[in-house]
Formats: sequence, C-alpha cells, structure tokens
Amino acid sequence: MIDGFYAGVEDPDRSFDLYPPSRPVTTPAPLLVHVHGGAWRFGDKSSLRFSENGQHRVRERFQAAGFAVASINYRLTTRARFPEPLHDLKQAIRHFRAEAAHYGIDPQRIAVSGASAGGHLAQLAAATGDAEDTYLEGPRPWVASSAVGCAVSFYGVSDLRSIFHDRVACGLPLEHPDDDGAEWRLLGSTFPPPPGTAAEIAWSRAHPVDYAREACLSPGHRPVFYLHGDSDGCVPWNQSAAAHTALRSREIQTALEIIPQADHSDASIYHDEPRLARVVDWVRSRLEEPNLSRR
Repeated sequence: MIDGFYAGVEDPDRSFDLYPPSRPVTTPAPLLVHVHGGAWRFGDKSSLRFSENGQHRVRERFQAAGFAVASINYRLTTRARFPEPLHDLKQAIRHFRAEAAHYGIDPQRIAVSGASAGGHLAQLAAATGDAEDTYLEGPRPWVASSAVGCAVSFYGVSDLRSIFHDRVACGLPLEHPDDDGAEWRLLGSTFPPPPGTAAEIAWSRAHPVDYAREACLSPGHRPVFYLHGDSDGCVPWNQSAAAHTALRSREIQTALEIIPQADHSDASIYHDEPRLARVVDWVRSRLEEPNLSRR
C-alpha cells in the first residue's frame, strides 16, 4: 500500500491509501477511487483497509481483478461545507490521472465508488466530470480531467430534500437515530434554505437525482450502478431507484440491485460473492467502452 496526499499539502483530511492489484499485471491498471461514508461528518479511508461490515471486500475483489484501488479522505462538515467535499474528490481524481505513470495506473480507466455519503459524492462525480464550473470543480488551476468512466453507489443519497418523506414512502420511520442534522451540516441550513444565501445555492446543486434527470445539467453523465438494501432506515432504497429510473429514461447505462432485508451499511451487501463479481464485471465493462469525455 502507498499512502500520500492528493491536494499538494500534508492534510490528513485530503490523504489517500493506494492499494495495487493483488495479481501481476502487464499493463497500467484501471483505478477505482473509493469514498467512505459517515453522513459527511465522520468516517475515514481506513474503512477500506478493514471494516466490520465487510466493506473492505470491495477493495479485495477489485484488486483481485487487476484494479488499483484508492481510498480517500475528504474534508468533513466539521471544517467544510458543500461543495468542498466534492472538490476534494475531484482533486483526488485529477491527482491520480496526472500522476498515473508514477502510480502504474491507466489515466483513461478511472471509476469511482462510495458508500452512503460517499455514494452521494460518487454519483455527483459521475454526473459532473469536467463541469467547467468552479462551483462544482473547485478552484483553478485544474491539472487534469476530473471525469470518470462510471460510478458505483452503495446505498448513497440522491436527494437530500426528500430523504425523510422517502423513508415514510418506504414504510420506514420518519426519524433515524443517526440523523443528527447531517443535511444542514453539509449544506449550511435546514430546508428550505434562507433566500439569497450560500445555503440556497448549495441546496439547489447538491442532489444527484437532479443531474440524472436533467440532461442540461449533466450532458456527459456517466453510468452508475446502484446497490441498496430494501430495509435501509437511514437512506431509503427509493433514493437509488429514483436516480436509476432517471438515467434509464435518458438511455444512460445503469444498474440497480435491491438487497432483500438489508439495512443501511448491512454486511449482507458485501458478503455476497456473486454480487461483488457483478459489480466488478460491470465496472470493467464500462471502462472498456469508448468515452470521449475522458482525457
């Protein structure tokens, strides 16, 4: 494993662990960049080294398939607000692309995955690569492209405005013990936000489902594979279903697996070998397809 920093400063909140393929490869390896969960306010890249729920098995399966896997930290809501966590993810993607030869990876084959809050950021990365928009991309200069070939969202949030009502629609309780104001901590206010504020802008631009629905917002939207438990009381499964349906309506490649009786971050999501094999095969296939948005 290689560890380091992707933002040009020795900031633990913008650090990475890079795991090489676990089998010999003769060509530069494709790269999976993984974003940890934790309601945007806690969590750490070490969850991909080992986690009690088995999330590290994603890394192991991708490594065994010849991928390099990077697990990144990003600034949490104890020190940042949206869109800064997305800026960090995009900066990490640019770093690995710009330094691809150093790391032995293929700059044309980069995918992103994330769990929960990380799934939210991964979806946005798939939707807004090379957005040419400093609000989403972060401050210039941009050393390389932030585009990815595809994304995998493990029980990720797609609409922060509707998450509570979506729980009820799925027959789940309105409140969850782990809520603790995650949305306002990320976006700067409760919903609806005060007019004319930074929070109003954040609330208008932070929802992956909007980018999935609106071609004008994401003309280069990349494929997304959604995995979600049907008993998820924190992020209800219809959050993934809505984004998946929207991409299908635009004829963008997408996949959705609803896992029976699985709660949020449930171990059963990661301890199903055929499921993990489908995810790896899907990502590999997407990265092998022509994609003019990557450079």
